[in-house]
Amino acid sequence: MCGIAGVLKRKGTTLGLEIKPILQTMGNQIAYRGPDDEQILIDDPIGIIFRRLSIIDIDGGRQPMHNEDGSIVLMVNGEIYNHLDLRCKLKTKHVFKTRSDSEIILHLYEEYGLDFLQMLNGMFAIMLWDKNKKRLILARDRLGIKPLYYNINKERIIFGSEIKAILAYPDCPREYDWTSALSYRYYHASPEIQLHSFFKDIHYLPGGSALVYDYNKDKPRIETWWQVKPLSKEEYAEDSRNSKEIIEGYLEILKDSVRLRLMSDVEAGIFLSGGIDSVTIACLSSHYQKLHTFSHLNMSTFKNGDAKGAHITSREFGLPNHQVFHSPFDHERYTAEDWKRLLWLTETHLCYAEQLFKFQLHKYAKATRPELKVMLLGQGSDEFNGGYSTEIIKESQMEVTNNTTWLNLLFALKSSERRAIGNHSNACIAEHGNYIRREFLASFNKQHVYEHPWHYHIDRYRQSLQHYNLWHEDRTAAGNHIENRVPFLDHRLVEYCVKIPPSKYSTLFWKKQILYEAVKGAIPEYVRTKPKQPFFYGDHLHYVSRMMYKILTDDNNALISDAFGNGSHTVVDRKEIDIAVARIPKLPDGYEHDHVQHIFQLINMGLLEKTAKEVGYPVNPDTLGPELSSIKISDWETEEETLALKLMGQSNNFDMDRIISLAPHTFLMKTEKGFNKPDEVFIVTGDTIKTRLSEKTNKPWLSVLRKIDGRKTLRTIINEQNVSEAEIRVDLKNGIDNNIVYFKE
Repeated sequence: MCGIAGVLKRKGTTLGLEIKPILQTMGNQIAYRGPDDEQILIDDPIGIIFRRLSIIDIDGGRQPMHNEDGSIVLMVNGEIYNHLDLRCKLKTKHVFKTRSDSEIILHLYEEYGLDFLQMLNGMFAIMLWDKNKKRLILARDRLGIKPLYYNINKERIIFGSEIKAILAYPDCPREYDWTSALSYRYYHASPEIQLHSFFKDIHYLPGGSALVYDYNKDKPRIETWWQVKPLSKEEYAEDSRNSKEIIEGYLEILKDSVRLRLMSDVEAGIFLSGGIDSVTIACLSSHYQKLHTFSHLNMSTFKNGDAKGAHITSREFGLPNHQVFHSPFDHERYTAEDWKRLLWLTETHLCYAEQLFKFQLHKYAKATRPELKVMLLGQGSDEFNGGYSTEIIKESQMEVTNNTTWLNLLFALKSSERRAIGNHSNACIAEHGNYIRREFLASFNKQHVYEHPWHYHIDRYRQSLQHYNLWHEDRTAAGNHIENRVPFLDHRLVEYCVKIPPSKYSTLFWKKQILYEAVKGAIPEYVRTKPKQPFFYGDHLHYVSRMMYKILTDDNNALISDAFGNGSHTVVDRKEIDIAVARIPKLPDGYEHDHVQHIFQLINMGLLEKTAKEVGYPVNPDTLGPELSSIKISDWETEEETLALKLMGQSNNFDMDRIISLAPHTFLMKTEKGFNKPDEVFIVTGDTIKTRLSEKTNKPWLSVLRKIDGRKTLRTIINEQNVSEAEIRVDLKNGIDNNIVYFKE
């Protein structure tokens, strides 16, 4: 994890004396990316700044780097995992001045030109300046793990690891792109749309691409040096492997990917969510090192089993586990100012609770393990292994049941691709649905029509990874001086999956079976068979929504005022925002999340628009949010009930021997099938839905609710229903907060 920024003056212009303070300002904006060293190089027509987080060759790996005669200048943010093997690929003898993984790029470029990129296994954003040829190369790794942005006008090219570094250049445009930000859901489904920075004229270099500028020709160009390419029908037909052989091959590459990503001269850790992806990384890495693991513990991860999965895994493999506690009452500890700092750190309107939690998790890790600079993640598994199977089906508004199959997923993907093509070409024609060929729709803008829906899926998520997951994972780690590494995004693994014959898709890519089968017997069965859950989602998501609502309304709706002023904003109607925010507390539990998140996205856009115009806006992630603590768990089974009570806080000790009653005019209601999910129960007071519960996940609490008659104590009821206090504690607190139940005096 490092930070790069710079400017190249185009032919006919030169750098002025003011360039050094300008570079200093650009570097200051991303100083947290590289707190260990700062180097500035000015050699007309180029001026660059490098902020270093030292991970490999701590003492010798200073950048920018030069080849033997100084004619090539290099800056690299990221890691080249196969750098030692690549030394053997050099045709002639070269002098290596460091042990750094980056130095190999200088000599590969000397011998192979731009083709050197094909030889790298790693995550990287590269700036290379060839003085002799007067050629600038800006390049990103295949999947776009490391960020790189640029802006070009007739006089210069400016570039940087983050948008804020580019905005610090005096003549950089500072206009927010409302159209692209408001259209994000469309871009998410359209893999052929260019990546957006969401700022006008600031470009987000795509993964697998390079910007090449030859000074003498004065014509910058973008070259795509890597693509995900499915095989031909004939090539697929030649693959005679069975599923078992394919799975074994997949696991071998994954094992090697994990091994490579442990390359470091500093301490590494693992973000152990408790899901199968991070658990697999923990399992495979434990053969080499016993890394500290960090897990998020809150109401949702406790109830959905993720926290338990993390504990079981760490105990199984002998790994220290930090269950980082995020109390449901932490909403009192975050302010509007905290949010503005986090938003400017992430630079994306998609910033929400996930980014806050992950920032805090990294912050805890850094505070607890000061020497830790590397964190391994399970990111990228869902996208290429089929982890979003049921989510994609739900997105297409199809019901997901036990009978849902791979065919339903293919239908949903075809529908998604058709919508993407239709939206991009002619929406009116697209309304005719399947009667109109996709090829005809795509012809309007010369779009690509995919041979197989799964190939569309791969490209779609390769794109969305760069717009969302990889974007914010980079920033939340960088803000804490940590580099994230993603073994599932080794390009060899992605290419391996793409080359699997379509005849095996339904067996291997339905609900990520290729991974589930690969680790069978290697990881705890509890984790392997546990239903997939998105990070921090669960039955008690309303606690997260309340925290976010508190931030939203902190200091008399300060965020809204900062974003939109008093009502004169040219895009967003402040009055309608105020009405929607006032309505949120009246929404029943389970309904407020989407509303809060949607409003936050709009407010984020307004704040980013405003902040971009404030040159040199201070970035100090170190002061963001409270210091969190962890809860030590020795044995989950014996401590589960006590842990549940801890999660609720000491202020919520209820007298179980008091008589409990339903609030006046409160009753349970199940509607006709088709109106709601088959297992949902609504709690209604008068004509208002207070909350909704699930017969499956809220079974203990529902059994208690159905026996509350205003005459029995709560302890009597839970004993009769064979329910523990811990099983209902969270729901009980929620029921009291929402005036669904109360204790009689």
